[in-house]
Amino acid sequence: MEAILSFDRQLFHWLNVQLNIPALDWFMILVSAISDKGLFWFLIVIVLLLIRQRVGGLRPAATLFAGIGIGGVIEYAMKFAIMRPRPPAVEEQVIHLTHMPISSSFPSGHAVSSFVSMYVLYRLFPKSIRWTLPCALIMAYSRIYVGVHYPLDVIGGAIIGIIAGKITMRVPVMKIAYKILSYVPIVRRYILPNAEIIPQNSPAETPFAAQKKQNEKV
Repeated sequence: MEAILSFDRQLFHWLNVQLNIPALDWFMILVSAISDKGLFWFLIVIVLLLIRQRVGGLRPAATLFAGIGIGGVIEYAMKFAIMRPRPPAVEEQVIHLTHMPISSSFPSGHAVSSFVSMYVLYRLFPKSIRWTLPCALIMAYSRIYVGVHYPLDVIGGAIIGIIAGKITMRVPVMKIAYKILSYVPIVRRYILPNAEIIPQNSPAETPFAAQKKQNEKV
């Protein structure tokens, strides 16, 4: 394990210091900022909500929102359990271009939110991988570039994000979303009546099923 961490620190120094291109500093700072707390991906949730009639209702927006939330819960639990210090706190040479969060370093929250969003959107819209994967990679790498994460933090965050995405796609998101949103008056009035979230009435019993139940009673 010590050898892996040592290599991780060397790789960080190479990526953060040796590969630094001052002309790109502003871009990487911007990318890091717009992906903070999953902001970029939450904006995608809003877009999916606004165009819900074109993308099949509320399912895409609700699923992506749930994925970001599930990824965030796993991320914070692991940060609390591992408590790895961030590079500026322990490294001598760091090109530090943004504020250093008070949370621990592993895993990268930017990587988690980016890769869980990439995975969920890929499952819902396969062609979206053409832009979601490059966005996820750039957003994750930006955290090394600005000096607040090690490469292992980013790799771990990407893996956690994909796992969270797989979990999300197995969760009955639409049933949960319908129950929650139905308690919000403005949503219940203006959105739910126009969107098929889940069948509100269970399908009628087939004659075969009814006959089977009657036989069981006898």
